[in-house]
Amino acid sequence: MTDEKPSEAEKPEDKKAEAAKPEAAKPEVAKADGAKPADAAKPADAAKPAAPAAAAAPKPAAKAPEPVIPATAGKFEQFLKEHGIPAQRLPLSLEVETIVLSGDVLQAALRLLRNSSEVKLDLLLTISGVDSNDTYDSVYHLWSYSNLDELVIKVLIKKSDVAEGDLPAVPSIANFWSAANWHERETYDLMGIRYANHPYLRRILNPWDWEGYPLRRDYKQLVDCLNDKNPHSMR
Repeated sequence: MTDEKPSEAEKPEDKKAEAAKPEAAKPEVAKADGAKPADAAKPADAAKPAAPAAAAAPKPAAKAPEPVIPATAGKFEQFLKEHGIPAQRLPLSLEVETIVLSGDVLQAALRLLRNSSEVKLDLLLTISGVDSNDTYDSVYHLWSYSNLDELVIKVLIKKSDVAEGDLPAVPSIANFWSAANWHERETYDLMGIRYANHPYLRRILNPWDWEGYPLRRDYKQLVDCLNDKNPHSMR
């Protein structure tokens, strides 16, 4: 036998007290006829970021300063004039003295500049061609190993002086400066400047029967199996 006592019967007083407890208050929701319950309060709208300021209009690119012709003659211009060869001064080419010679004095000027012990411009760096607005330019870069000096010479042929169907012509210097041979052929091939009395004036990069001169402003790209209009083409 255990010592546990039977639970006592609920007292009537406890039942009365429990019945007397008020029910938990329920929130009253006012309902008008046909009205929907009020929406739950919405949180205040988050502050929107300020709209980005309109992009400022791009400033026009600053114009490159106009090239300035030196006020005084350079030493090579002065040297040629002292030897009776007229030369016209041009703005410097990357800080290098630059002059214009006419085609009829080109050979005499280059012989003098190469052979003179005073200036000794004995290396012909390059001959190139330029299709300028009004002229075709044959450009010569000379260098002196002895004096570590450089000169740029230009022969300008006015386009208005070139008859339709003809090529601008400049005297070749390949007969006394062998390095000029291939340079003149390349300039002929790409720019269409004819070097008179060249020993073998043929195209050097393009096939001999190529039409046109690829570095001219008016050149039209041929369209064939090697030169298509595919934007990914390497040609």
